[in-house]
Amino acid sequence: MGNEGQPPATLHSKGCADVAIGVERLAKELPGLAFVPLQTEWLDIAVEKSQRTAPLVREIRKIAESESLHGAIDAIEGYEAANTGTIVYES
Repeated sequence: MGNEGQPPATLHSKGCADVAIGVERLAKELPGLAFVPLQTEWLDIAVEKSQRTAPLVREIRKIAESESLHGAIDAIEGYEAANTGTIVYES
């Protein structure tokens, strides 16, 4: 009780858990933790395709394909921007 909402790595470091599922960045902030990656995650942006949203979509694509965004993402340990800006489905 009283541990709700705490990051898994924090629970582990307090001795409340032997194993915890969490993100690499937070796990590396605490000493004595080993991180074992389980899966790769990705985020998608879904936008209604219409004349009204066309300018928004163009701007999102411009930013998502930019070297500056890719560089900023790649600079974060454990993250990569290899597919950032790629359209995976369009109707």
